[in-house]
Amino acid sequence: METFSWWNEKQKKLMEDAKAFADKNLPVGEETFWTKKFPLELLKEVARRGWFGAVIPEEYGGIGAGATGVAIVAEELSRICSALSSAYGVTMFGGVEQLLTFGSEEQRRKWLPKIAKGKLFGAVCITEPFVGSDAAGVETTARREGDYYVLNGKKRFITNAGLADIYCVYAKTSEKPEDKAKYQHISAFLVEKGTKGFSVEKINELCGWDGLPNGVLDFNDARVPAENLIGKEGDGWRVMVSGLNFERIVFSAAMLGPMREAIRYAVAYTQRRVQFGKPTIEVPTNQFKIADMMADLYTSRLLVYHAAHLLDQHKEAMVEAATAKMFTSEAFERLMSDAVQVMGGDGWTRFYPVESYLRDAKVNQIGAGTNQIMRLVIFRGGLRALSEELKMPKRRIHEKLGVPTSTTESLPKVEATEEGILKALAEDYKVNPGLYMTIEDLKERVAEVAGEKLEKILNSLEAKGMVKLQKDGKGKTVLAKATYNGLRKAAPLEEYKWYPHWLDKKCKF
Repeated sequence: METFSWWNEKQKKLMEDAKAFADKNLPVGEETFWTKKFPLELLKEVARRGWFGAVIPEEYGGIGAGATGVAIVAEELSRICSALSSAYGVTMFGGVEQLLTFGSEEQRRKWLPKIAKGKLFGAVCITEPFVGSDAAGVETTARREGDYYVLNGKKRFITNAGLADIYCVYAKTSEKPEDKAKYQHISAFLVEKGTKGFSVEKINELCGWDGLPNGVLDFNDARVPAENLIGKEGDGWRVMVSGLNFERIVFSAAMLGPMREAIRYAVAYTQRRVQFGKPTIEVPTNQFKIADMMADLYTSRLLVYHAAHLLDQHKEAMVEAATAKMFTSEAFERLMSDAVQVMGGDGWTRFYPVESYLRDAKVNQIGAGTNQIMRLVIFRGGLRALSEELKMPKRRIHEKLGVPTSTTESLPKVEATEEGILKALAEDYKVNPGLYMTIEDLKERVAEVAGEKLEKILNSLEAKGMVKLQKDGKGKTVLAKATYNGLRKAAPLEEYKWYPHWLDKKCKF
């Protein structure tokens, strides 16, 4: 695949090297579909090449290629097999990002050079047996005892379980309601493999991700040095949320490789498969499916690398990362299904790797935050990010046309009285007959009115049956509209009437 114009020379060279590595080792990756043996030697080779230091600055032994560099490596390694790319990616967001953003200088000096050289693999531990999308509800506890924290609980669906050397664990350090209300009840720790009381409880048999260890971890009075606390006690939620954007970008990048490979197999197969006297790639329905596959790949790559570029520029990428993860994971499933379909029965056999990609598809919509959560993130974050652009346009009755249209001019102010407010509500009814007005809308229309005074007038009008109000949980009005009685009080019926010019006079009464 092509590089992007905003990549620097270091990133372009990294992609060139990673692609060559993937091209050479595709056969090794296919072996894991059958043996389910984790390709540890390949992972060690990735480490020897320094790619675990992709996002780590040079001062800590890395190569400083940013989030884009990690995405490049993850994309190419995923062409080999999901076990390899996932083990790599999880290390990147299972310790590295947290240390870079919240770790002390001492912690960075201790851990990052080892990770950059591939001497340590990582894992991130959020999910628990009874806690999934509700990440703030973690039940694993960490109790301070002198120079240690004592951890008790369990973590579930942990990728790199047993393989990782360090585990970024989120645990509850406070039961105080005020801390929970401020999301200051969770702390983040680096827990080392070999810590007494820390063990692998179970390794899962998964539908996909052949050969990748994923399982349950148990903490039974596991004593973790206090110096392994990331940030301050109570910073865990901030550490977690900060790392999710990076995690979702890397997670999404690891879907791009199989998408490329599936398209390659689908095209090559249909060029060689002959039915009804011609190659099946000449069948229009196959062409349409392949076109959709290509469109999904191109769009996914743009979303992923745009989000990575924003992170490298130290910009907020919450909505972009969630969008990349949501779109790419759903595009992945569509693409793999279409690839199998155009290859027919052969595509469904294990003798071609597209079958394994299809088995991996569903987990992409679950891991790194379910797509339902992604939609909530996009909705809430998008409303904030686009707040200015999403403001309701000012609307008025056009002087010549007599119909509602938007306007860039300020609407005339009304007096801060019951009559004035009813007038504003009646005028809004004319242009937005099915809508309430927000308090902000009313404040723009009412001259020199304080929030408390406006609330008092609205409550008085409501008591008289002239308006209907919608209030928030604190009892404050957020929306208002005139009732039918209020509309009649504000203006005579003739002011509300309007008919199109073509209407027969017989229909007017």
